[in-house]
Amino acid sequence: MPSESKSMTAQTEKPNHYSYLKEFRVEQCQLFLQHKCTQHRPFTCFHWHFMNQRRRRPVRKRDGTFNYCADNYCTKFDETTGVCPEGDE
Repeated sequence: MPSESKSMTAQTEKPNHYSYLKEFRVEQCQLFLQHKCTQHRPFTCFHWHFMNQRRRRPVRKRDGTFNYCADNYCTKFDETTGVCPEGDE
């Protein structure tokens, strides 16, 4: 039984996969702001260019839950700006 709890806390993803899960499109592309991003089309850039591409960084809280649930639509989502303040800690 103790090995089960250990496996739940250990990182089981490959480092490259883990970085995508945690960091993909959570920061704005600085090259895009300078009009120098060569990965703008077909949107292969690791960072976001427009607010509607932005992801919130998933964070596990101390109680084991995440800061937001991707399955539940944000009730405070602003269609104009693309911002949802819930889970954006």
